[in-house]
Amino acid sequence: MDREESPYRRGNRYDVMPIPMIVEHCHPVEAGAVRLIVESRALTNAILDETYAGLDMPHSAVSFDDHGASLHVVGADDGLEHIRFDCFEHEPHYHYIEHNTGSNVVVRIDEVAVGDPVEFTLRCVSERLPEMLENAGQPDLAAKVRIDIPKVHEALAVVTDLMARAR
Repeated sequence: MDREESPYRRGNRYDVMPIPMIVEHCHPVEAGAVRLIVESRALTNAILDETYAGLDMPHSAVSFDDHGASLHVVGADDGLEHIRFDCFEHEPHYHYIEHNTGSNVVVRIDEVAVGDPVEFTLRCVSERLPEMLENAGQPDLAAKVRIDIPKVHEALAVVTDLMARAR
């Protein structure tokens, strides 16, 4: 069975890149092989329509009017975003971003199971970042992060404060 068609697959694949970050809303924190960028972010139907105008995107019956803290995980060397956590008020989720295919996989954060989306995000970055980078198709970056993990942990002190203010 093709795992993409399984009802139990990990997230939904979209053959587009995620909506770009708004640089003016971003606060970068160096963390060794990665840069952790905190953004106060909003998502509305108007933003979706503007970003994906002219593309054949699936339409949803859901009306988007959401906001919250986002954490972008960017390679320090390549400057590319590989993982994004959107800790939104109503629809928290994260993205595995695949630059080689121009796509991303969006995974819902189940706050009933994992608790607060910001706390979940910080735990993932602290405890599972190399594995998540591998899943995003970045094994070399994951290996560098494993070596630099103390720098990631140091950066999380600053990121935690920024995430609280970005809500």
